Amino acid sequence: MKILFVVIIVSMTICAGFSKGISQEQFNTIISRLGAEKPEKDVYTNFIKATADFPPEEMAMLLAQLIHESGSFRYREEIVCTTGNKCANSYKDEIGLPGKSYHGRGFIQLTWGKNYRDASRGLGLGDKLLQHPEIVASDTKIAMDSSIWYWKDKVRPMLKGDFTRFGLTTKAINGALECKGYNERAANRYKIYGTVTEVLQIQKASENGCYN
Repeated sequence: MKILFVVIIVSMTICAGFSKGISQEQFNTIISRLGAEKPEKDVYTNFIKATADFPPEEMAMLLAQLIHESGSFRYREEIVCTTGNKCANSYKDEIGLPGKSYHGRGFIQLTWGKNYRDASRGLGLGDKLLQHPEIVASDTKIAMDSSIWYWKDKVRPMLKGDFTRFGLTTKAINGALECKGYNERAANRYKIYGTVTEVLQIQKASENGCYN
């Protein structure tokens, strides 16, 4: 009985930890306000597990960027590359394996063999994602975990614990294309972020850090 009691307490604690950031109702409300259909439940489940240790301010920034990058979680693969061999000769580097395509996959898309390898090792999967890059799109957990890995590896260092400038996250993700002057796509990212903070009722960061 004591062992069973401990297991129940631990399970309840874990679940409480997962739900403290954002409820499923809030998650779906954000997506609905942005004019999209709510995603499958496993998208929320994997998001909340992967961000259990995120402060609310950072989690809100991440969620906004995930929504923008994936079209409200409708897409997890570079659209032009989903049929035929249109991307067979794209994203080739010295790390990628013959016969494999390392085009964009995930909610924040991984590209290039090196990033697939680094994400795979960072997630404790050895070279699994390098050998089987297609599962980054087909497996929701891996699609989410690889996106969180990208955030922690590429975006979080740019923030340096400063959650007052949302534009820094855009600069880290796509700064070369969106941060050289006013950019509508960058502005849309911030608009999505505004919806996220409104639903979660947390302080909104400034837009600064990208093109301003």
